[in-house]
Amino acid sequence: MAVVLSYRVAEAGSKVYVLARVAIGGDDGTGGADRTPVNLALVVDQSSSMRGPRFAQAVRAVREVASRLDARDRLALVLFDGTARVAFGPAPLSDDRRAELAELLDAARTGIGTNLAAGWKKGVEAVASGFVRGAIARVVLLTDGQPSVGITDASRLAELAEAEAARGVTTTCMGIGETFDDELLGEIARRGGGGFYFLERPESIPAAFGSELAGVFAIGARQAELKLVPDEDVVSVEVLHRLPARPAGDGLVVHLGDVAGGPPRQVLFCVHREPGTASRRVGTLALTCRNADGSPGDGHILGVELPPVPLHEDAAAVILERLRLVVASAVDEAWARRGHRDRRAADGALARARREVADARAAHRLDPAAVDELLDDIARAERALAGGAAERERARRGLRERSQLTLLGHSSVRPLPEADDDTGAE
Repeated sequence: MAVVLSYRVAEAGSKVYVLARVAIGGDDGTGGADRTPVNLALVVDQSSSMRGPRFAQAVRAVREVASRLDARDRLALVLFDGTARVAFGPAPLSDDRRAELAELLDAARTGIGTNLAAGWKKGVEAVASGFVRGAIARVVLLTDGQPSVGITDASRLAELAEAEAARGVTTTCMGIGETFDDELLGEIARRGGGGFYFLERPESIPAAFGSELAGVFAIGARQAELKLVPDEDVVSVEVLHRLPARPAGDGLVVHLGDVAGGPPRQVLFCVHREPGTASRRVGTLALTCRNADGSPGDGHILGVELPPVPLHEDAAAVILERLRLVVASAVDEAWARRGHRDRRAADGALARARREVADARAAHRLDPAAVDELLDDIARAERALAGGAAERERARRGLRERSQLTLLGHSSVRPLPEADDDTGAE
């Protein structure tokens, strides 16, 4: 699969916004014969609150994932309530092992308690206990509740997820319903290098698992890092997406981790130059990564320059991505302020974002549909802040998933296939 590095720029006085894009071509995530193998652990909450359609749909999701894997892959299933156990594997998916998995899923029942940390840890251990050449190592965690047993500190769990990601085992989190700790799951996913899904209905669980597996199949670059080396007249550089970054001797390095096919991964830099700088050159982008099979990938180097005549299309794309970050950050701030019972400050954060979007629309020729979408997000958050607790919680979780993806360089939430009404049987 080919890795493509590109950029767009927009000038604003002494600031230059550089929107870097990393795209993968050659795989649609359907899992063909040449796809990358996976070393996968599915970690499923079986506490009492999962009883009924939620657990039935989780079981269905595991079956469907198993049906898409084969002898190239390695699968483990961890079930947790107050304790955690490896219910299946880790093992390749032969016909006999698939039948074994189906039998234990038929017998699986819910229990009591939510030891999320123990379940996640056993999932990581299951993945890390074996080697599959060229495989993507991933843990997928599904829960509908908050940790009640074991490690419950969010910062500690996020630190552990970050450490495991550095070792090569990434974590995706899925929350179902309205009682899970989205702050915890979002942070584990962000620092664990995986995705974050908010699932409002049980029927969405199989589609979410399928979407995640397709994303893993489509990974074309691993351990990707993007570096912006600024030109000599640049004073400073900052990254505006909420991505891990570190200063290097000659620039700023942003860690992207795994990059999959589909819409490009985006990184927005704000470059501060000396006032009155005449040079059109801004700096150099350098991308390093490994291929999907873990082998060293080709490096990509691209000079960044301002065009002699500003390009409207490029500037509009950069401005819209900056506005998406403004709105996502405002929504996050509004929820945080509301959580501290400071409704005035919450409303103020959204009002400032609304003004900035409106000003940008008046000053630039932006895609009306994209601008309306941003204003709709703000309006939805405003209505939720003024509404009842249940409405506020549903809106908060949905918007938080959207803002999480935006802040990590994905401009839109990954769409899930339509779910049917078959809830299955526990």
